Amino acid sequence: MRKFGFTALVSFLFLLASCMNMGGSSGEDGAIRVALPGSGSRGAYTLSKEKAKTYKVALLLDGENLKTQTSETGGADIVFDELEPATYTVQVEAYDTNDVLLARKSETIKVTAGETAECSIALKLFASSILESNYILWNYSNNIFSFNKIANIKDSTINTNFTSLSLNFAEDISDNMYYIDSNMNLQRIFVDDVNWTTIPAVTGSLFSDPLYYDDSTDSLWIARDGDGNVNTLQFSVIKNISTGTNPSIDFKSGLDSFEYYGAAFAIQGSVLYLAYIDSDGSTYYLQRATITENADGTFAVSKVGSAKSVSDLGVSGAITDVAILYDGTVYVLVSNVGNSSGDSGDSFKYYYDQSNTMYSRGALLKIRGTSSGFEVVDTLGWTGSSRQIAPVGEAVVGGKGLKSLTAYIPSFSEKSNKFYGPRRFVAIKPKEIAIADCGANFVMPNCKEGQKGNMFAHNRVVTVSLSSFAISGATELRNIKFSDLTLSGSGTSGAWILADGCDNLQNEQ
Repeated sequence: MRKFGFTALVSFLFLLASCMNMGGSSGEDGAIRVALPGSGSRGAYTLSKEKAKTYKVALLLDGENLKTQTSETGGADIVFDELEPATYTVQVEAYDTNDVLLARKSETIKVTAGETAECSIALKLFASSILESNYILWNYSNNIFSFNKIANIKDSTINTNFTSLSLNFAEDISDNMYYIDSNMNLQRIFVDDVNWTTIPAVTGSLFSDPLYYDDSTDSLWIARDGDGNVNTLQFSVIKNISTGTNPSIDFKSGLDSFEYYGAAFAIQGSVLYLAYIDSDGSTYYLQRATITENADGTFAVSKVGSAKSVSDLGVSGAITDVAILYDGTVYVLVSNVGNSSGDSGDSFKYYYDQSNTMYSRGALLKIRGTSSGFEVVDTLGWTGSSRQIAPVGEAVVGGKGLKSLTAYIPSFSEKSNKFYGPRRFVAIKPKEIAIADCGANFVMPNCKEGQKGNMFAHNRVVTVSLSSFAISGATELRNIKFSDLTLSGSGTSGAWILADGCDNLQNEQ
């Protein structure tokens, strides 16, 4: 999963046995017996955390689902019989009492005539008390991004004593954290006493978000779009990252003649989603692909379908983060903050005697792979229409009246179900994800009350329920900044929008 890449998932291993053939069937047909955790003599252990209630077991042949059976926790083994000799896939899914998917695992097994193949599935249950409270947040100050793991964000005034200098962070399955420092060294923050004896350097033109942790293979991936001489999509992977020591970083080509700038990516096994910017730096694209490692260590990257621009996805702006969850669902963050569609520079410009349009919006996209690439299943939190923000009273500067502001920005009453500008996934849990959201809202001068206008910056963590795909909460953070939002132009000063004779502070939105 990720990064944690954002936040890693702690796994509980229950069964380590692989599928094997044993006697028991007769005739020309064969059978498969699937042992589940807590299901009789071959069920290894009962689940110790976020106990699963139901298991769904599917039998597949050449990708076709032949049959699905369901078993309650502690129930009998599941048997598929009267099977022709062939190599089948058994897929087990574990669900909790709210029918939320907690784990998924597949095994291939060969069925032989007259025999019963025993299959014990090794499940990893995605649940952790660490993830129930910890978030990886960052603070922007004086052109420096520093991050830290925060134990609790219920209090809006969180600790800002961040010491690790980078926005490119990841977290592995053992809660070790990784980042690339200002000297382009890969650094590791340990939760135990294991230490690397060397810290390798990272070179070349890295992605904007160059680190991604794949929990399904315990691998840390690093991506760049050139080595200083050749524009080519390149990857380096450190395998067994949570337990390994003395890693090496060796970038290998994955896609030659890569003429774009890499933004973000996500990898799960052989599945790759790649977000990049076109050569003129104006349009973001998302591409699905497969990635496999060749015998010589290079990577074969094969595109699946065509890339789609953000407008093809039904939104606009910058793709800021991508994550593949444990169930294979892909989530993409899009942020549109600034003065024009596609601008993610966090710069707002206002001119009192001109028409002004401001953007501070974003979306969470739910993506599903298809035979021809991928499709958007659902879109959350997007502001698709504008509203007018007008001055109150005789608001003038130099004898000219202030123009209204056209805002593609959630109104204050919409803040609980819309984004201002999502930046990064900061926690991923079995039932919800948390997103750093940063943008601005505006008020114009109220000259009846003698008040200036103001740009109100929002830095908050937004929680999204995965079961309902809805924003379930948002916490405004009062003393950190995810980005430096600026307001400039004529008739402005700092974050203020000015008008003659309107000098009192604007305290309310």
